[in-house]
This record gives sequence, structure tokens and C-alpha cells, in this order.
Amino acid sequence: MELAAIARIVLRVVHAVAAVIWLGGGLYYMLAVRPLRRGSEPQVLDVVQRAQEGFRQWSVAATALLVGSGVALMFDRLADGRGTISYVALLALKVGAGGLALWLAWSVRPRRAGRARASRWVFGSGWAILTLGTIAYVLGVLLSVLYPPDPGAGFR
Repeated sequence: MELAAIARIVLRVVHAVAAVIWLGGGLYYMLAVRPLRRGSEPQVLDVVQRAQEGFRQWSVAATALLVGSGVALMFDRLADGRGTISYVALLALKVGAGGLALWLAWSVRPRRAGRARASRWVFGSGWAILTLGTIAYVLGVLLSVLYPPDPGAGFR
């Protein structure tokens, strides 16, 4: 197997694992950590604050890996000449949903545990971000199933 084929496989694995970390971490945060902010005990709020910081670090790393590997894979896949109109349309939906999820995630300002936000913007909620990220993930899986890659072809 040539080096380019190995690089393509590594990029796909990195992209998939980063997506799982981003979505799984977000789901854990929304279901397990975020509800604890309602508690008023200082010890609980301290744990929540540390968990929020840890989640932020993981999400920044996962986002960087997602975007970097995704851009490389997108250009590689479109360069092979097999990208049909339906492939490009699904890819555009995936990139749009993922990009909007990432933009919303970055636009939500971090806050201290236990402090309420002055105004609540529904599209900036964690659930909207997770829903968009899940749509992007499912579309990525659909693209891989409908248009399977040729890992042995090397980069073009």
C-alpha cells in the first residue's frame, strides 16, 4: 500500500474520531454537566466550572481536527472526478450544517457556572448545536455509504 493511501485512511479515521469526540462530548455536557449548574452548592459549581473548561479544551482540539481533515478530504474527494451533483449537494448540506454548528458553538460566550445569561437565543442553545452537528455527522456517514472511497487510489 502506498503512502498516499495510508494518509487517506488516517485522515478519514481522524475525521470520524474527532466528530465522535465533538458530538459525544457535547451530549455528555448537555445531559450530565449542564443540569448541575442549577445547583447552588459551591463544590458542585466548582466541579461544573472545571468540567466546562475541560469540555472547551476537548472541543477546540476536536474542531481543529474536524476542519483540517475535512478540508483535505473534501478537496481529495472532489478531485477524483467522481463527484456527482447529488454528492456535491449532500456535501454542501453537510458542510453547511457542520459549519453552522461550529459557528454557533464559537459564538456562544462562555459563562461562569450558576450565572444566568441575560438573553437566550434559541439557535445558540446547546441542543441546536448538537442537532446540527448530528445532521452533519449522519450526512457524512451517508456520503461514505453512497459514495465509498477508494483508499488504494492515493491522493490526486
